[in-house]
Amino acid sequence: MALARTRRLDADFELYVQFGRTVAIKIFAREVESITVSEPRGLGVRAVRGGRLGYAFTADLSLSGVDRVLAEAAANLWASDVDPFVHLPSAYVGPLPAIPGLWRPGVSTTRLEDKVRLALKAEENALEVSDIETVEESVYSDEEARVAIASTLGVEAESEQSFCFVYVLAHAGRDGDRQSGLGFSAGREPQELDPERAGREAAERARVLLGASPCATGSYVVVFDREVAAALLSSIVQALSADAVQKGRSAFAGRLGEVVASPLVSLSDDGLAPEGMATNAFDGEGVPQQTTVLIDGGVLRAYLHNSYTAGKATAEALSTGNSSRSSYRSLPGVGASNLVLQPGQGGLDELFARVGEGLYVESVAGLHSGVNAISGEISLGVNGRLIERGTLGRPVREVTIASDFVSLLRSVIDVAGDARWIPLHGSVCTPSVAVQGIAVSGT
Repeated sequence: MALARTRRLDADFELYVQFGRTVAIKIFAREVESITVSEPRGLGVRAVRGGRLGYAFTADLSLSGVDRVLAEAAANLWASDVDPFVHLPSAYVGPLPAIPGLWRPGVSTTRLEDKVRLALKAEENALEVSDIETVEESVYSDEEARVAIASTLGVEAESEQSFCFVYVLAHAGRDGDRQSGLGFSAGREPQELDPERAGREAAERARVLLGASPCATGSYVVVFDREVAAALLSSIVQALSADAVQKGRSAFAGRLGEVVASPLVSLSDDGLAPEGMATNAFDGEGVPQQTTVLIDGGVLRAYLHNSYTAGKATAEALSTGNSSRSSYRSLPGVGASNLVLQPGQGGLDELFARVGEGLYVESVAGLHSGVNAISGEISLGVNGRLIERGTLGRPVREVTIASDFVSLLRSVIDVAGDARWIPLHGSVCTPSVAVQGIAVSGT
């Protein structure tokens, strides 16, 4: 209906429609602190003509609201500069990828009281662990999202997804010392969540750090916990965006085909991974998502593209299906879908045994300020435990690690086989990773 109303306007149009429902429940001191329910829904319109782009959005989906936003997008064409690479993607030839199970009924059919119980149970299990003084927050959150895209160039795509998780931030205390730990569980519907595990995980991570002190300054083999590895990979992939490369804001610019990492590093962006939180048949422009190998055995093979950056790159370049939109209110950019680091062999204990001596990093502080996605420099405060004779030793805190994207990737010496999906920094599936030659500033 809305697309038909563009015929009287002289431009190419893309319509992005979003319907959603989110629930967030926060527990503190065994009581409900807050419940937030929202239903974002609206229409975003891109108009393109002669290299100019006009954009407008509205939450008014009545006929008059649709006519108004179409007219605003067309009028905004004149406020933009001409850019020869601005265009809308053409319709995809053939069916979109079929990915069953992205939407499950449990998010909508589970009662609010039962969702509250999940957050309460996660907190309860954390508080049952010795030395746990408080749980700063125990949170249940879910989302149902329905998106449809249609354009005058023939793009037609729609999807629906559901996702939920619980996470717990626990504090342990002993003799004036206080340490924190985070635990989580994620799934497509509440029945898949394990709040007991999330609570215990948060508590144990906090408890084992009690009595921590700085370690000696030096060069260490560092084993990054999966959650920390996910955070670092999410930062690194920003520099693998074609948009960052084309703007000269990437340490990987001009390095396609070069060795930028250890042969043990194979990193992909997999928009079709069934268990990924960012999995979908299509991206923010209606282009099919795909699996893009970014780094293959240490060699840089590709950047992430949307339609604009692909057109700007070369005549032969195509979108990798990585147009990213946070909502109908935003223009599409370039972003990762699901990052997947190829796992190695054995569990975490086996990785410690192979490393012998080093530092196990369980958490980091200052991620947003300590990682520069443009220069690639890394400087982070970390907590963890020493690795001594192949096993975990005393806890460590108040130390800083320093490196950069390329040095970090090139210095990977071992990878465990304990890959896990991490929803805390986008959508990342990564194992624990051992990196040599990391500068650690302690005592």
